[in-house]
Amino acid sequence: MITAIGHMVIFGLPIALYFGIATFTCLLITMTIGVLLVKTSYNIPFAWHPRMVAVTICFALVHITLVTWQYFF
Repeated sequence: MITAIGHMVIFGLPIALYFGIATFTCLLITMTIGVLLVKTSYNIPFAWHPRMVAVTICFALVHITLVTWQYFF
């Protein structure tokens, strides 16, 4: 059952690809928040940076798991 999720296709593309795109987008948002906090005077609360790090790690773990299930099981 779990391996079927790794082979799921949405609009002709594997679900792992969508999680990879989401992971990369979260990574860019996390980087942007960090750069804005250090280099500029934007009023972004620092608490958002660790939150986005946690979201990015979650998406990355799901992405890695799906790719592993898709290609090795």
